[in-house]
Amino acid sequence: MRPLHVVLCALLLGATACGHSARVPSLPASHGHLSRAMAHYLDPTVEGPKLSGPTGSPPGDSSPTIEVEPEQAPSVFAEAVQALSGTPTQEQLRQASADIGAACRADLNEACDYMRTRFQRPKRIAGQAPLFPPEAMLNRAMAIVVLTSRLGVDGQVRNIRVLESAPYGLTEAMVASVRTMRFEPAKLAGHPVEMEYVFQFNTTFSDVTLTAQEELDWARTRTELFPTSSAAWVHLARVLARDKPEDAGYTQALAQLNRLSPEYWWSATELAWLHAQAGRYVEAEPLTRVAKKSAPDNPYVLETVARVAFHRGRCSDSLLDQQQAIAKLPSEWPQEEQARFKSALAEYQRQCPSDAPAPAPAPASAVH
Repeated sequence: MRPLHVVLCALLLGATACGHSARVPSLPASHGHLSRAMAHYLDPTVEGPKLSGPTGSPPGDSSPTIEVEPEQAPSVFAEAVQALSGTPTQEQLRQASADIGAACRADLNEACDYMRTRFQRPKRIAGQAPLFPPEAMLNRAMAIVVLTSRLGVDGQVRNIRVLESAPYGLTEAMVASVRTMRFEPAKLAGHPVEMEYVFQFNTTFSDVTLTAQEELDWARTRTELFPTSSAAWVHLARVLARDKPEDAGYTQALAQLNRLSPEYWWSATELAWLHAQAGRYVEAEPLTRVAKKSAPDNPYVLETVARVAFHRGRCSDSLLDQQQAIAKLPSEWPQEEQARFKSALAEYQRQCPSDAPAPAPAPASAVH
């Protein structure tokens, strides 16, 4: 019998902890497949080939969402950063995190950058691998178990809850494994923070390969059995993006994923792109803001932002965003895509008023 593999993916802020080597995609491919491939190319520790989920929340997620007006955002952000520069209590830390998040939602890019760059993901430092039940081995079970929990400032896993279960004792085995795990906690500006943490366990056999249709059927079954699992919906959306982007279910999967994980950059980007394709630019605009805050270096995010801005009458914004998108395309990326990006920029330049600000000279294309 071929060996069985149990793969643990700890899912956090839309990024899996299971790294894979970066690669350039082949064409033809959908916008959704290419944007995700780009994310993995830019950082192989995120958005890997494994079809896992975008679950997870930034620190402070247990507090009610607060909102600030755009004109208040700079002062709110400054006060939060000042608090984090000292030795805040956990309550002060939660408040500072919530304030920075509110400033980011008020379109203060500095706050978004701070939250993204000063946040350190947890690292697993101890724990036992799950004991695979004999009945599951006998039945050659291919399954996914998804668990959500709270990861404390002491690195302990608490409040484990099952989002997706599996038969043959697999769920119980995975829960028992997680209970043994210890982590270096998540940190914001160097301070340990408590947060939601989600585990996904995939079990498979090395001699088993699903066909595209079998994987699609499996993804659909997951959403039917576990309709509140972001991981299930992202599985379905990504399979459809890869194999059947014209399927009506693709838009529906993205919309449901966005409802469950409204801060996830990929579903926000691709739902905005599909809205733009259909001429629904008003619906697309708030989604592009979410996407750009979370993934400002992804050329496909910037391309989507630029397209919506152009059709909303913001010519200078569209020119700048599209120019940045081109500059951030890796030199190894397919030439057809590079030409398509440049063609879009030329179209915006032709149609924008002559007094629209010209974009700054583009730096050399990214090289990795």
